[in-house]
Amino acid sequence: MEKDLLEQVYIKYMKPVYLYLFSLCHSRETAADLTQETFLKALCSLEQAEEVLPWLLKVARNLYIDLWRKDRRMDAMEEMALTDEAEEVLEQLIQKEQNRRLYEMIFRLGRREREAVVLYYFAGLSQEEISRQLGTGQGNTRVILYRSKRKLKKMLEDTDGQCIDETDSERRCGR
Repeated sequence: MEKDLLEQVYIKYMKPVYLYLFSLCHSRETAADLTQETFLKALCSLEQAEEVLPWLLKVARNLYIDLWRKDRRMDAMEEMALTDEAEEVLEQLIQKEQNRRLYEMIFRLGRREREAVVLYYFAGLSQEEISRQLGTGQGNTRVILYRSKRKLKKMLEDTDGQCIDETDSERRCGR
């Protein structure tokens, strides 16, 4: 891959890859390290820049899974430290209170729902790309996203009686 092309790819996709990894690992340092490894793999093997983001996110996910398997035996104190660090990073990344609450609610979703929501609203992947990423059918992905939005809306209503309508939440998340 040419240096200029890799630089353009990095500038364009570094933030979505980092946020996706952070949503998986809840650690600023780990997400940064895995983001660097993802782009290193891109430097070594990506020839065509057509579907770069889905490919980068797949590489990032596989790197996270490899790391998770190695570090699976983390003790409870380390996990608590990661949770505290995740909250600190969320405070810095998401300035408005409603966005912070929405992000917290996303973490309460199941793994597949959370991953679909992050890929769709934060990374900007299409439902077809998410289907390939998660290994589900496109109709199933559409249902997962619909039900996830409905769950998030209900959770937000339950927290303080205030409801954020679906179009408003989509606008805040970059759709």
